[in-house]
Amino acid sequence: MTTLPIYQLDAFTSHLFAGNPAAVVPLEQWLPDETMQLIALENNLSETAFFVPVENGDADFHIRWFTPTVEVPLCGHATLASAFTIFNQLGFAGDEIRLQSKSGILTARRDGEAIVLNFPVQPIVPGTASDAILAALSQEKPQEVFKVVSRDTDYVLVYESDKTVRDMKPDMSALGALADRGVIVTAPSDSDDCDMVSRYFLPALGINEDPVTGYMHCVVAPYWAGKTGKASLIGYQASARGGFIECTVEGERVHLKGRAVLYMKGEIYLP
Repeated sequence: MTTLPIYQLDAFTSHLFAGNPAAVVPLEQWLPDETMQLIALENNLSETAFFVPVENGDADFHIRWFTPTVEVPLCGHATLASAFTIFNQLGFAGDEIRLQSKSGILTARRDGEAIVLNFPVQPIVPGTASDAILAALSQEKPQEVFKVVSRDTDYVLVYESDKTVRDMKPDMSALGALADRGVIVTAPSDSDDCDMVSRYFLPALGINEDPVTGYMHCVVAPYWAGKTGKASLIGYQASARGGFIECTVEGERVHLKGRAVLYMKGEIYLP
C-alpha cells in the first residue's frame, strides 16, 4: 500500500469556511493521470493540485490541476493553496517559488501573510452566445460578449449592473447542456470595497459555481483595467462563499494577491 500526504485549504481568504477550497497532493514523482483524476473525483472539490520537485531547470516544482472530471491548464486558487503548503508545511526556505505548468512558468512569492501569484493574462475576443445560454443566466441582456482565447468554450458576459451579477440564479441544468465549458459574468462594482464583481459557472464540468477563481481574474482584471485605466484593481467574486482578490495588471501578466488557510491534512491510501 502507498500513502500520500494530502492537504485541504481555503484559498483567497483569511479565515476558514470562506474563499475557495482546494486539495493539494505533494508527490515525489507523477502518478498515472488516471489515478490523479480519480483522486480529484474522490476529493470532489473544484480543483486538486499535484506537484513534483524539479531537479534541474528553471522551476522548483512542476504543478498540475484536476477538477473532478478533467485536467485544466491553469488554476489560481489551487496554486495559492499549493504555495501556502510549500512555504508553511514543507519548509521551503526561499521567498519565491517557481512553478512549471501547462501555462508556462508561474511564480508565487511571500508578501507578509499573503502570497502573490504571477500569472499570464488570459486574452478575450468578441464572441456570441446563444439566446438559450443568455436566457439560462438572466432576463437581462449583457452589454458585451467575449470568448477566452485559451479556452474558446469559456464565455465572458459583461453586464451593466453588479446587482445583476450578484443576484443571478442560473438554470444550471440548462446551462450545463448549452455551454461546453464555463461562463464568466462580470460587471463594474457599485460599492467602495472593490472595482469589479464577477462569477464563474461551470456546470458542464460538474462545478455549478467556482467560489473564488484566480484564472477568472486573469480574464476580467485586464478587461476592467482597460476600461478604467487602473492597473491595480480589487475583484470580488460574488459566490455564496465569496472572496476578494487584489489584481495588478503589468503587460501580459497579472499579479494576484491573496491569503490561504489550512483546513485539514491527512493521508491518501493507494493500493
